[in-house]
Amino acid sequence: CPVASAIDGPGFCSSFKVAGQCHCAAHLPQGMCRNMKSLYDRMIALYGSLPRACESQHETTTQKCIDAWNCYRLGGTTSQNELCSGTGHPCE
Repeated sequence: CPVASAIDGPGFCSSFKVAGQCHCAAHLPQGMCRNMKSLYDRMIALYGSLPRACESQHETTTQKCIDAWNCYRLGGTTSQNELCSGTGHPCE
């Protein structure tokens, strides 16, 4: 699967979606991986929390995973005070 672009860069949203859907499709039918909100909800239902879900993956650090999901969903800034997607806006 591809790696998402830098969280504070303009290509973050589209690249994070592609990476997330790819990792999801490696474990579930592709049709279950198209909607990022459903993907997030399923992840939280399975692991109980975003930190727990992020601890279970091995593609990046737990904190970068948390920052990426929070930026994608909520916008704002990362834990390092970087502006999400360069704009601070959520992806969806």
